[in-house]
Amino acid sequence: MNIMELAKTCPDIFVSVRLGDLLDANERLARKVREEVEAEQQERRERYGDYLVPKKEARRMLGSPDPSTLWRWEKCGYLAPVKIGDRVYYRESAINALIDNKTIKNS
Repeated sequence: MNIMELAKTCPDIFVSVRLGDLLDANERLARKVREEVEAEQQERRERYGDYLVPKKEARRMLGSPDPSTLWRWEKCGYLAPVKIGDRVYYRESAINALIDNKTIKNS
C-alpha cells in the first residue's frame, strides 16, 4: 500500500516524518510539477507553433488590463485568444508584438 492509498483509507492516522525527509519530498514534488508544466508548455508550442500564455499571465504581461479590456480586444480582433476546453490562452508572440509596438492603450 502506498502513502496515497493509506491516506484515503485511514485519513485519521498520525505519521511521524523527519523534517529533512519532508523537505526532500517537497523538493521532489516541486521538481515534478515544474517538469509537468514544462512538458505541457512544450506540447503547446509544438501543437500551436508558439508558447501559449494563460489569461492571468497575459494580463500581467500587458500591465494588468481589466478582464473586460481583454474581452474587448478579442471582439475587435486586436488580440486573438486560443481556447482549449474552457481555458483561454494568448500567443506569446502576439503579446510581445503589442508590447514591442507600444500599441497597448489604457482601456
